[in-house]
Amino acid sequence: MNTVTIDVRELPGRLSELMLLAAEGAEVLVQDGGVTAKLVALAERKWILGMHPGSMVMREDFNDPMDEEKWMDG
Repeated sequence: MNTVTIDVRELPGRLSELMLLAAEGAEVLVQDGGVTAKLVALAERKWILGMHPGSMVMREDFNDPMDEEKWMDG
């Protein structure tokens, strides 16, 4: 895997380039003194249904009819 390490002060001028590299699978590290952060492309993550049960709950009135006047223009 290709690794790119840059100083945080270079980030503003190279962000688009670095995001493309991350999307292609490169490891992009941003350093600021003794702190290192990793730029990760979220589009590459896969969501697994049921992985976090209970993290999203439907309201009890989810299937109730909607008030049309509230949503209509005019």
